[in-house]
Amino acid sequence: EDKEQYEITLTITKPKVTTSQIGSEAFPDLVGTFTTRYDASLKNRSTNLEIACQKINDKVVMPGETFSYNKTLGERTPAAGYKNAAVYENGKVVDGIGGGICQISSTLYNAVIKANLGIVERRNHQFVTSYVKAGQDATVVYGMTDFKFKNTRKYAVKIKASCSNGIATVSIYGIK
Repeated sequence: EDKEQYEITLTITKPKVTTSQIGSEAFPDLVGTFTTRYDASLKNRSTNLEIACQKINDKVVMPGETFSYNKTLGERTPAAGYKNAAVYENGKVVDGIGGGICQISSTLYNAVIKANLGIVERRNHQFVTSYVKAGQDATVVYGMTDFKFKNTRKYAVKIKASCSNGIATVSIYGIK
């Protein structure tokens, strides 16, 4: 019909199983893992690392899907729980909100490399970091610089991330 207004009935459907309900049987194989070390006595930095790990932990990335670290973590604000800690800014080390989260993005980057997934966006720091060798880091700045990877596999992958007692580990599970 040729009308100025149409009325369409909206039907909302829900999936029988969501990605959060997918069990470990869907991700039987460790396809990539990487560990870095940090000074656990730096409480604010440790808090930021823990928040970053919590945000990426158990994330499922479907085949062909692109994962964005910044989108997953969200804006680094005190309201989101982030603390002031050392960051690189304009060639200097200064205190900044969310300091340290680049260690988790770098740990994730190295796990992604070992899992042979596609890198979509990644930049390294201006300086060599203490937690990975030169060229193995992935710096992030909310709204400016992101770390993104694409699941180039045939099956979904799941990120497992943890940090405690000075050790941060990110692992990628899927099907070999």
